[in-house]
Amino acid sequence: MTHSSSKISPGSKFFSLILAFLLFGKGMEIVAQTTEKPLYFNPVIKGDFPDPSIIRVGNTYYAVGTSCDFAPNYPIYESTDLINWKQIGAVFQEPPKWTSDDFWAPELFYKDGTFFVYYTAKREDNRIACIGVATTRDIHKGFTDHGIIVEWGEEAIDSYVFQDDDGKLYIIWKAYGLTKGRKVELLASELNPDGLSMVGEPFTLTDLTKGWVGAGDEGPCMVNHAGYYYLFYSIGGCCDNRCNYRVMVARSKNLKTGWEQYSENPILEGGGVWKCSGHGTLVDTPNNRYFYLYHAYNSIDFEYIGRQGMLDEVVWNKQTGWPYFKNGKNPSVTAETPFKGTAQKNDSVWIDDFSSKNDQYFWEWDINLPKPSIKIAKGEMSITKGHNGISFLGLRPQSGDYQLMAKVIPTVEFSGIGIYSNQQNLIAFVANQSELVLYEIKKGEKEVLSKVNIKKSKSMFLKYEAVDGRYFRFFWSENGVKWIPVKENVQVDGTFVAQWGCSPRVGFIIDGKECSTSKFSELKIQYNQK
Repeated sequence: MTHSSSKISPGSKFFSLILAFLLFGKGMEIVAQTTEKPLYFNPVIKGDFPDPSIIRVGNTYYAVGTSCDFAPNYPIYESTDLINWKQIGAVFQEPPKWTSDDFWAPELFYKDGTFFVYYTAKREDNRIACIGVATTRDIHKGFTDHGIIVEWGEEAIDSYVFQDDDGKLYIIWKAYGLTKGRKVELLASELNPDGLSMVGEPFTLTDLTKGWVGAGDEGPCMVNHAGYYYLFYSIGGCCDNRCNYRVMVARSKNLKTGWEQYSENPILEGGGVWKCSGHGTLVDTPNNRYFYLYHAYNSIDFEYIGRQGMLDEVVWNKQTGWPYFKNGKNPSVTAETPFKGTAQKNDSVWIDDFSSKNDQYFWEWDINLPKPSIKIAKGEMSITKGHNGISFLGLRPQSGDYQLMAKVIPTVEFSGIGIYSNQQNLIAFVANQSELVLYEIKKGEKEVLSKVNIKKSKSMFLKYEAVDGRYFRFFWSENGVKWIPVKENVQVDGTFVAQWGCSPRVGFIIDGKECSTSKFSELKIQYNQK
C-alpha cells in the first residue's frame, strides 16, 4: 500500500481557506490566518471516526473511535504531534462472543504498563447495550476481552474512566431506563484497582433536582483542574443531518455532589464548515496544554462521510476558572499547530496494490455476515465468500469528492466495487465474464440501473466518481486508460445508502455463491481538494 501526498501549494490552501470563511460567515478569522505561525487543518483524522477517545503515553498519543457494525472493531490511531495520525490496528479483529452489534464509544485508559479499553456493544442474547472492558500490554497487537463491566437498565453506553488524585479509579457512563419516569443521566462508580470491576454503589453526576439543562447527557470526560472536577459532556441529536450536538461543562469541588453547570454553555457547538460537534476527550501535553479530540460533521458531506476526528485547544479563564475553547465556540477550520517544528501532511491518494499483508487492518467487513476469507499473494487480493449472496470488504472514505478505481479479475461470479451500509442499502457495480451490471438495493428492494454485455477478458477496470459523498457516476475500461461511462451524463443518487449513526463504506462487492472466490489486483482512491 502506498500514500501519495497532495501537491497543492500553500497559496492554494490559503485561497481555499479564505473562500470557505467567506461562504460560511467566518470572515472575521481571516486576519488570524495570515500570521507566520504554522497551522493545521481539521479534521486531523479524516473519515468516519465518531466518539473519539485519546490518551498520551510518554510522548505518544493514541486514539480510538466507534466502528458501528463493521469489523475490525474500533480502529486505533497513533501520533506524536496530534495532527498527523497513522492507523496501527484495531481493538478487536473479530467481535467478542458476548456482543451482537452497535460497537460504539470506546474509551482508552492507561495504567502501569497496561492499556485498557472500555467499549459499548449490544448483548447477543437480549440486545441491551452494555459496557465491556479489554486490556493489552502492547496496543499494536490488539486487546484481550474481559467481558461486561457495566450492565444497567435498558442501556449503558459512553463510558469514561477517571483517576483521582488519590489514585482511585472511577468509571462514568450514560444510563438510560433505570426506573419508570427517570430521565437519562450520567452515573459513576468506583472501580477496583485492577480496572476490571466496579465497587460500591453508583452515584449520579446529573443533578436533575436543580434545573439541570440537558437533552440526553452523554459522551462524558472528566479532568481535575485548580481544585475543581470539570465534567465535559454532550447533549442534543448526534447522528444525522438534523443533528444539533454540542458540548457542555459542569464543575464541582466534590466528585459526588454539588455539580454546577456553566452559565455560558454550550462551550462548543457547530457552525460554518463543521456541524454538530461533540463527544470527545481531553488530553494533556508534556507542557501542560489541553487538547480536545472530538467529532463533527462536514456541512456538505454530512453522514455520507461521517463524523470526523477534530482537534481544538481548551484553556481556562484565569478569573472565573471555567474552561473555554481557545479558537471560539465553533470548530476550527484551521488552528496553530500544537508543537513547534511540526507540519501537517496531506495525503490525497490512497493505493493498495496488495504487495504486502501488513495493511489488512484497513479493510472492514459487515459483522452481521460471515467474515470473508482474505488472501494476499503475488499482488492480488483473493476474497472467498462465507455465505450466499452479497459480501463486502471496504474502507472509510476520507471526504465526499473522490474517484475510486479497481482492477478486477472476472470469474463466473459477479465482483466489483460499490458503496455499502448494509445488505438492505447499497450500490453495486459488478462484472462477471460476460456481463457488467450496475444495481442498487434500497430498503431491501433491488433495482437494476444498467446492464452491458462484455467480452471475456483476463482483467477489467471499474471506476466511479463521487460528489458530496452521495452522487455517483460509474465507468468501465478494458485497459484503464479509455473509460466508458455507464448511463451517460447521469448521476446515481446514493442519498439512501447512509444509515443513522454510521457512514457508508466503499470498496469491493462480491455477489455469488458461498465459498466462491473473487480476485482484485489494485484499488485506488483519489481525493479531490475542496
